[in-house]
Amino acid sequence: MKDFALELGCLGFTMRLKRISDAMMQDGKRMYKQLGIDIEPNWYIIFRLLKKEGEMTVTQIADGIQLAHTSVITLTNKMIKADYITSTPCHIDTRRRYLDLSKKAEEKLPELERIWNAGEQAVIDALAETEVMSALSLIEERFNDKGFRERTIEILNSSK
Repeated sequence: MKDFALELGCLGFTMRLKRISDAMMQDGKRMYKQLGIDIEPNWYIIFRLLKKEGEMTVTQIADGIQLAHTSVITLTNKMIKADYITSTPCHIDTRRRYLDLSKKAEEKLPELERIWNAGEQAVIDALAETEVMSALSLIEERFNDKGFRERTIEILNSSK
């Protein structure tokens, strides 16, 4: 059977991005397991952000990586449970908590960074001689300026 997402053209766009992401996440999980590392592939961005910025709130992390607040809570709760992040309640606002890398995370960072640097090189190799990163930036910019919903509604309204 042919790849139906390819047949759909632009309508298959989000499906194709998702399956690339899912394939990389599954491969990352297998790689970490093979290397005996007890983290999940999507934690690297939190590790790197906290290393760069130091202690941050969930909202600051969500803003920094442009991910939904609930997604950041899910990620960071798993990291807290695995003892890679510490959580300190805010004394002024009890709804807020400050997250930072734990001692365990600090100790593991050199090994993790070595893996991430190799992973970055693997992605660079896979994307060599393409303009995919520039195209992705342009797509993000366009959808930030005017989202999918707004664009679709405009087209629907103009075709009445």
